[in-house]
Amino acid sequence: MAKFFVSCPIGFEAELQLELKSFWFEMFDLDGQPTRASFPECEALGGGLEFEADDHLGYQINLFSKIANRVLIRIGKFNSRYFDQFEKELQRIPLEKWLEPGPIQLKIESHKSRLNNDKSLMEASVHSLAKKKYTIVDSDGEEPTVYLRLQHDNCVVSLDTSGDHLHRRGYAIYRGEAPLRETLAAMMVRQLMKKTSLNPELTVIDPFVGSGTILFEVASAQQPLIKRNYSWLRFINRPKIFKSETWSKNFRWLQTEVSFKLIGFDLNDKSIANVERNEILFSELFPNVKLDLDVHQADSQSVDLTSYKNEKNLWIVTNPPYGHRLEQGEAVPILERLERELKPAGIIVLHPEAWVFHFDQLKPTSQFDFKNQGLKLKLSVFSK
Repeated sequence: MAKFFVSCPIGFEAELQLELKSFWFEMFDLDGQPTRASFPECEALGGGLEFEADDHLGYQINLFSKIANRVLIRIGKFNSRYFDQFEKELQRIPLEKWLEPGPIQLKIESHKSRLNNDKSLMEASVHSLAKKKYTIVDSDGEEPTVYLRLQHDNCVVSLDTSGDHLHRRGYAIYRGEAPLRETLAAMMVRQLMKKTSLNPELTVIDPFVGSGTILFEVASAQQPLIKRNYSWLRFINRPKIFKSETWSKNFRWLQTEVSFKLIGFDLNDKSIANVERNEILFSELFPNVKLDLDVHQADSQSVDLTSYKNEKNLWIVTNPPYGHRLEQGEAVPILERLERELKPAGIIVLHPEAWVFHFDQLKPTSQFDFKNQGLKLKLSVFSK
C-alpha cells in the first residue's frame, strides 16, 4: 500500500471523490482482472484528495480521471528544523526505488516552517541529492518531478506519477482565444452524467463550440486515456504487468465502441477548422470512440434549428465567450432562444456570475461557484 495525493482545482474535491468511485472497479489488479480492492477512505485537502491504495491502482487513476490535475505518490516524510538536518533526512529518502540516477525536476513549497528560503532549500536539495547521483534541472521537459512540501517543520516528499499536466489530453492542439481547460469541461460533463446516461440516444449541442473541448470531453468521458507518456511508466519498480507492450489490453471489458451525437456551431471559421483538426488527433487517442461529430460555421443567433428539433434526449452544454468577446446581451438571448425552439432536456452553462437566464421550461437544479483565471464564474445546470 502507498499513500497518494490526487490534485484537482480547488472546490472540485467532492466531485473528484465521486469520479474516483465511478471508475474504481474499471481498473485492473495485478492478475489482469477488474480490481477487487475496496474504494479507500479519502481525506479532502485544499485542492485534492489523499488516500492509501495499492501502487498499481494509484497509477491507473491517471488513465481514468478527467478532473484531476495530477497524481502524486508519497515516498517519504521527515521533521526538519535546520538545513544540515534537512540534507541528511532528504538523502535517506529511497528515491532510487522509483528512479534511476540522472536528471530530475524539483518543486519546493514551504509554509510556516523555519526553513522557508526557497533559494537555500534548493541549494540544500541539490547538494543532498547529488550524493545519490541525481541532478536537478530547471525545465518543463520529460524529466521526473519530485515535490517537497514543508509545513510546520515537517517535510513531505512526493513523486509525480503523471508527467505532463493531466488536462493536456493530447487532442486539443489547435486552439483559439481563451480556450476552456479540459478539466473544467470535464466538470461540466460530470453534471451531465448526473442527469442522463451517455448512450447513442444522447445528443449534445455546443452553440459556442470553439475548439471542441466540451464535445470531445463528452465523447471520451468513460474512456481511459492510455496513449500517453505517463511518468509512472518509467518507474523502476512499476508492477510487472505494466512492463509488457500489451498491458493496456487488460482493459478488455472497455473495448466496446461508444458513440454520441455531437453538434457544434461557431461564427469563427478558424474555430471550425480547429475542431476538424483536433478530431483527427482525438480519434487516434480514443480509438474506441466512434465520433458522430457535426460542426458548422454559423451564427448561433440565427442558425436554422429545424433538423435538431426531434432529437430524443437533447442537451445543450456550453461555455459562451464572455468579457469583450461576447456580452450578456448576446449570449443570454441565444441560449434562451435555443431552449424555446429546441425544448432540450437540459442546459449546462459556464458563465459569469452576473448573467441571469429566463427559460420557459427549464429550472435551475444545481450550481457551482468558483474562480477561473481571476473571474467569478458559475457552472449552472437547468433541467425539467
